[in-house]
Amino acid sequence: MHKLMLQVQLLLAALSALLPLVPLEHRGRIAEILETAAKALAFTGVLGAGAEDIAEKLAAVRADVEGMAAAGRAVTDDELAAAMTRVRAASADLRAALAAS
Repeated sequence: MHKLMLQVQLLLAALSALLPLVPLEHRGRIAEILETAAKALAFTGVLGAGAEDIAEKLAAVRADVEGMAAAGRAVTDDELAAAMTRVRAASADLRAALAAS
């Protein structure tokens, strides 16, 4: 559970660095990432065994976000689409873990 909380915190920090580089038309996608992180944080106490898997998926999302932020340029559609694929997988796993709890 601590690993999940740490990954959410790191992801939020990475998003704050990325946000200025995201074109306005894609800011809604960043909101999806924030929503997934918020849900994971809100339900850390009830996720049980699924928390470890979700933490790993959030770590992958964070790596994508950090990479885009480190590039120091506007985020491309393809970069954001790849990150969103990981976000949606993490979100689906989160919903499944909550349903199993």
